[in-house]
Amino acid sequence: MSTRTDPLIGVVLNERYRIDAKIARGGMAMVYRGTDLRLDREIAIKVMHEHLINDETFVERFRREAINAGRLTHPNLVAIHDQARDGDIVYLVMEYLPSVTLRRELKHRGTFTPRQAIVVLDAILAALEAVHSTGIIHRDLKPDNVLLGIDGQVKLADFGLARAVTTATTTKTLIGTVGYVAPELVTRTGADARTDLYTVGIMFYEMLTGMQPYTDDVPIQVAYRHVHDTVPPPSEQVPGLSPRLDALVLWATSKDPADRPDDAAQFRHALAEARAEMSDADLDLGAPEVEAGEHAPALTASIDLGTDAPKEKRSRTDEIPYLEDDEEGPAEASGDAVPEADDRGASDSESDAKSSAAADGAVGSSARSAGGLSAAAKQTDSRGTREDDSEEAAGSAAAASVSSASAVPTSVASAKGAGTRRRRLATTVAAGVVVLALLAWMIVANLPAPAAIVPGELAGKQASVVTSQLEDTGLTPQTKEVFDDSVPAGVVIGTDPVAGSELAPESNVTVVVSKGEQLFRVPELAGLGADDAKAAIEKAGLAVGEVTTEHSDEVKKNVVISASEKPDAELTGGTTIDLVVSKGPAPIPVPDVEGLSYDAAFATLTKRGFRVGREEVFSDTVPKGDVVFQWPKSTEAKPYDSLVIVRVSKGKEKKDEPKDDEKKDEKKKDDEKN
Repeated sequence: MSTRTDPLIGVVLNERYRIDAKIARGGMAMVYRGTDLRLDREIAIKVMHEHLINDETFVERFRREAINAGRLTHPNLVAIHDQARDGDIVYLVMEYLPSVTLRRELKHRGTFTPRQAIVVLDAILAALEAVHSTGIIHRDLKPDNVLLGIDGQVKLADFGLARAVTTATTTKTLIGTVGYVAPELVTRTGADARTDLYTVGIMFYEMLTGMQPYTDDVPIQVAYRHVHDTVPPPSEQVPGLSPRLDALVLWATSKDPADRPDDAAQFRHALAEARAEMSDADLDLGAPEVEAGEHAPALTASIDLGTDAPKEKRSRTDEIPYLEDDEEGPAEASGDAVPEADDRGASDSESDAKSSAAADGAVGSSARSAGGLSAAAKQTDSRGTREDDSEEAAGSAAAASVSSASAVPTSVASAKGAGTRRRRLATTVAAGVVVLALLAWMIVANLPAPAAIVPGELAGKQASVVTSQLEDTGLTPQTKEVFDDSVPAGVVIGTDPVAGSELAPESNVTVVVSKGEQLFRVPELAGLGADDAKAAIEKAGLAVGEVTTEHSDEVKKNVVISASEKPDAELTGGTTIDLVVSKGPAPIPVPDVEGLSYDAAFATLTKRGFRVGREEVFSDTVPKGDVVFQWPKSTEAKPYDSLVIVRVSKGKEKKDEPKDDEKKDEKKKDDEKN
């Protein structure tokens, strides 16, 4: 194997970023470990391949996507620090994370325990929850984009970049690695956040079982099964798995996006509930007993990934294989980027690629002669099956298989019957050519036209501008007006599907337009009972404010006297309305009517609003017809219409006259005394 020094090693980009060593490569870029000289920190630098930077459309799209992705900050996302161009070098500066990929860890382990798989899946969903909230959809999630840090961190890489690369390189190639592709990406019926959740469900299945649910020699057959088949429960492959795990996988991988979780947050909540309900035996099913690899201690300590990785020595450059969205060529057919040694023993990248391809069985004469398309497209080991999603690799392998089968024996011993064998081989070759032609026709003829993409940054624009922009994109806008307290009337709030979604041409896109603040009419409140008035306010979309009470001679007790807002006034939702409720008439001081004639007392009391009750009594001091006594007394106050009792004098009580005999006796006694 030849060796050479990478010309970029030691180069300082834009007088700031020094390239120190190779880390990995793929169809999109070469990844280097570097140093940010300004901040004195270790970084990863992704340098785009030359065939991509020659496409100015790609460079501009990549720049926009990198800016969008750079706005994302989350503990489970590989941070993008910068994007720039230095001469002919277009590059991305990312967080440096010593790690292995989920792909590589699956290759070493075979399967994860449910506990381990749940921890990794929870981190993926946390990242998706943050990213989807910005309207970005990955579209090409796979284990290669999930990094397991040696310090226990789980991070997603390459968010926001998949669309730029696939658009620039393969306008009629199926987006997404075929083993994880969602049905709607195959049929081009649109993509949204639920598209990524489908892929998450497939990865969950693979972590639990060690294999993908669909495998086939021909990638298009795998895509067909994603569209038409139902993902089987993982417990069919791993008996004893909890039914809760089956339910989660089947929910996420429903063919119809409407049957999947609404978003990553909902799926993450369900995952947490399932974990809480599972026993330790369920969570640790299949826990390994062998020793862990070099990375396992950190992984086990932080995310409990177990201890079953092989104990081989891994170099530092093996720590951060930043993988890419659409690896090209046979070396990347398995989905793994090829790690690169640095200049202290670097190997030639092309030779390295060939060695890696041969080792993986992706191409090579032994693979071709052993099984043609099958051997070239798929490699099975004791841990499951890995698929080759490269159509070019499959096609070249098939062609080589036909060529090998057509070889003519030349020895004398085999000359007898050679004509017959030639005819049979010719028939085989012809049949193979027909099959390949049909396969090529199926791939080309059945791939739909490039999808229309819902433009970004539509929110905040006038509705007329957005509808024109969507029509120019080849989509059909449909306006839906809603009230919004924070967005002015006539301004777009958002779209459904969201920005970045891929749709079939002329698909409908709902443009949600603000009608401004919603106003609510104040109902008639005066004269209603207090409870009825409160209910009327809440029913109108308003809120009950302060309720005060006061006396009223006209309004009955517990009836609304007035409100702080006039009837039929229009207010924003939730505005408070104050109420004044009657306590009934105010208490009235009782007048002093003692000593007055009854007629005068009656007139005085009734004029003040009292009712009068009369009682008659004898009085030696109060003339007949005058008031002797009143109750309540004049020192008190009583409510309107209260009863005041007055006692009216009947004059002095008359005593009976003595009889004649009694008078004579009294006179006789008087005379005797004299």
